[in-house]
Amino acid sequence: MHIRPAASASPLIAVLTMIVLELLRASGPLIDASPGGPAGKALVALAVFTAPVLAWPLTAALRGRSVAAAVATLIAARLALQAFPTPPPAAGLAAAAIGMITLVLAVARAEGGAATIGLLCGVALDVALRSLSATWDVVWQPGWVPWLVTAAECGAAAAAARWTLRRPGTDRPCGPHAWVVGPFLGLCVLFLANPAFVASQAGLTTPTASGALILGALFAVVVAGEVRHAPERHARYAGLAAAPAAGGAVAAALLTSGRHVAILVIAAQLAAGVLLARGLSATPSRNGVRAAGLGAGLGFLLTVLPYQAYYETPLWVPNGFWPLASVAALAVAASRRVPVAPPRPLAHEFRLAGACAIALLAPVVALVATPSPVTEQPSRGRLKLLSWNVHYGVSGAAAVSPEAVARVIEHSGADVVMLQEVSRGWPVGGGLDLAEWLSRRLRLRYVWAPGADGQLGNVILSRIPLRDARAGVLPHGREPIRHSYAAATVAVPGAGELRLMTTHLRDRAENAPARPEQIDALLKAWGGGRPAVIAGDLDLRPSRDTGRGKGFLSAQDATGHGSEPTTDRPRIDRIWGSDGVVFSDFSIMREATVSGRFPLKVTIAPAT
Repeated sequence: MHIRPAASASPLIAVLTMIVLELLRASGPLIDASPGGPAGKALVALAVFTAPVLAWPLTAALRGRSVAAAVATLIAARLALQAFPTPPPAAGLAAAAIGMITLVLAVARAEGGAATIGLLCGVALDVALRSLSATWDVVWQPGWVPWLVTAAECGAAAAAARWTLRRPGTDRPCGPHAWVVGPFLGLCVLFLANPAFVASQAGLTTPTASGALILGALFAVVVAGEVRHAPERHARYAGLAAAPAAGGAVAAALLTSGRHVAILVIAAQLAAGVLLARGLSATPSRNGVRAAGLGAGLGFLLTVLPYQAYYETPLWVPNGFWPLASVAALAVAASRRVPVAPPRPLAHEFRLAGACAIALLAPVVALVATPSPVTEQPSRGRLKLLSWNVHYGVSGAAAVSPEAVARVIEHSGADVVMLQEVSRGWPVGGGLDLAEWLSRRLRLRYVWAPGADGQLGNVILSRIPLRDARAGVLPHGREPIRHSYAAATVAVPGAGELRLMTTHLRDRAENAPARPEQIDALLKAWGGGRPAVIAGDLDLRPSRDTGRGKGFLSAQDATGHGSEPTTDRPRIDRIWGSDGVVFSDFSIMREATVSGRFPLKVTIAPAT
């Protein structure tokens, strides 16, 4: 039995897309926690994303019941994950593979137009749901509300499957062309359905970025529908134009920053919608899934894994090559001859998009509910400071745990918080915008300094008003990762102004020649004059502590804690103070086990 065209297949595919995107994001931190270093992680990822090849034998064995069986299995797997306080890696990765299999089977048995509309509407619904929790996926959250959301998703999937599979099928299913789902989902995880990426690159709030992505996805539904029903010559021209448009928009969004990035990502969504409509509607050479499952799994894997792994294991090409290669793959799929669908009025496509337009209410609610930052003054002449490498907000159990990070910060009572390895949409961080999430949860203003590709960096959070805030880039030598620093000035009552700076450096052989240049660049950015504190994960062993030689004193040494490690390895985190800074009450918060590093807490008294 096939899935009925357009009107009946789209709701099922939309709900499945929403569920599968969440599971694919969850696979990021789970794969990153795999043992065996980069090679071990790559093997685990390969095992997970070659598993969708099972879609072929499942179809052969179950025939018309394959979609129903796959949906039921996916629902059971998703409900099981929510039952665990922390999803077990094996169960989470198995659920991601099951999700990819299920979506490929559903798309393969649907008509191309229905599949395209369902995928794009699923993107809009996924972004809307995440905007309500500031990009923290429900699968990681405890409590009864996440359970209700999960039950609603699974109930919608079951109802849509029951309604869809009872209808007559189409005589033009996508069949083996369903492999294009993989590259498309990879682009969604990285950019097209990633509000954290848009927020960090464009300098927008997460609700605003979410609203832009939802609008883009809904407009893409309309554009794709019209291309699907246009004369073949016109539709082919649209497909030829969409390929460079999508590639150019993705490349420009990666390489630039500013408000225009939101427009670029929307343009990429529209172009991807055209490529999907063409690729999924191409006349299949034969029916059936065939190797579509394997193609989808590998398409997703080759889009996301090399892009992310580049910063640990650089390959022979820049990481931006891989998403552009995925765009090229979609363009190849769209280049085939497409049968023209029966003409329909323009209003039809607007009605289909309008059904999901309610998703726009979610970012509006999130924006209205955003709390105003608190403003407090520290004790006269004193400032409590916390410095911590939070490792993307991912715990040692491979769980995305921003709430645990927030509780540690609250418990510390710090006036100013300096954080390193803050992820804003990285796959290994589960797509979470940790900077925005903590700012909303703690009601603190923040300064963001992007490093790496712009989605990993350093943050200063403060309940004290920040002045002269800036972000700068440090020399990075031969390392593939870009280093940055965040800086701001605070006024301490009764003690004058204090310049605060935070950064994250790495102790690697290829970075050794650049290390002195990085320290010198930090000091140059300070400029002298005002007392200053430089804190962060500097990856400096005690024998390499260059702060004293530059006129700075370590808080840990000044308070008699110099021999204490800040991780399970030697002491590598630092809080440096210039002349005129007095440290007291230093402590290492060893009870904080969220990341592999312990927070450093100290009281600072600038000399008057």
